[in-house]
Amino acid sequence: MFSNKTIDASAGSIIMAFGIFLLGAVYQFPFLNSHLALALSGLLVLVWLFMLFAFFLSLSKRDYRNSLVNLPIKSFGVGTWIAASSVIDDLIIQRAPALLSIVQVLACANLVLWIAFIALCIRQWKTIIANKETKNTHGVILLSTVSTQSIVGLLVTTFGPAFHPSLMIAFIMLGILFYVFSITLIGSRFASQWRDIHEWKNTDCIIHGAISITGLALVQSGSFSLVTILFVWYIVLFLFGIVETAEIIRGIARIQKYGWQKGIFTYHITQWARNFTFGMFYFFTFNLVHTFSSSSKPLSFQNHFLHFLGWIVLILLIVELSLFLIFIVTKTNPLAIAKKI
Repeated sequence: MFSNKTIDASAGSIIMAFGIFLLGAVYQFPFLNSHLALALSGLLVLVWLFMLFAFFLSLSKRDYRNSLVNLPIKSFGVGTWIAASSVIDDLIIQRAPALLSIVQVLACANLVLWIAFIALCIRQWKTIIANKETKNTHGVILLSTVSTQSIVGLLVTTFGPAFHPSLMIAFIMLGILFYVFSITLIGSRFASQWRDIHEWKNTDCIIHGAISITGLALVQSGSFSLVTILFVWYIVLFLFGIVETAEIIRGIARIQKYGWQKGIFTYHITQWARNFTFGMFYFFTFNLVHTFSSSSKPLSFQNHFLHFLGWIVLILLIVELSLFLIFIVTKTNPLAIAKKI
């Protein structure tokens, strides 16, 4: 099945989207959580193993590796596999804590992969700047931040106190540095093409998603005050409003130009980024509310927002899954497998 084909470098986003739902928003729906969540978690682990095998099999091919090197922006999609593995490891601990020792080994392996990915990121940032390709950058390069902060959450969950606070903060600050650098590159694109709503990319939703996972890392670290975390939460809310308003305007424009089916109901693998970012905002808010529930500062707004967002996360996941299943029926490569990534 994989002899002549390769898996898309960003296919890990599928695991990220379902995994973050099962970590967070599923708890808002008692029936799903009680009757389906454990089985779905087990199924997702199997799918992750299958897709991860396909990815490493693809990496064994020279043409695939060359494509990653020669496509500096798209190569950041490799970060989905780091984040997806972190999500899966967290999910295993949540649903099967007895497997902690196994997950610790997986976490160490994921850390090694993250180091390799960051080395790739640094190389590709240099290439993007040297070749003056900043006008083509989009949210995918923010996976440098997403992967880094996912490692923070994973190490906190798997190693607890053994993960030294100073090292934890260093990881978080590094992720923030990656965000500032990447958003500067993306900003140069917006500066030259902001009038064209059709130029907006699916992955640009990671603009707020990367801040959400940073906020989650702040909560999980236990080293930051409620005031600091709330400040970050409101930044996410602000960016969420701007980005998703642009998405709605873009959707309306696409419907007017292409019709409903081609305009917004056509599957593309990058759409899973939206599911993940919405789910991550939920998970960040969920952890914020539950960690500081005994605080004297009321979080009633976040509580109400959480309930609303949970439904949005579920509905979007159902819609995207439906588009994916239609794609499976009508296409021969359901995991976006192609000869070129």
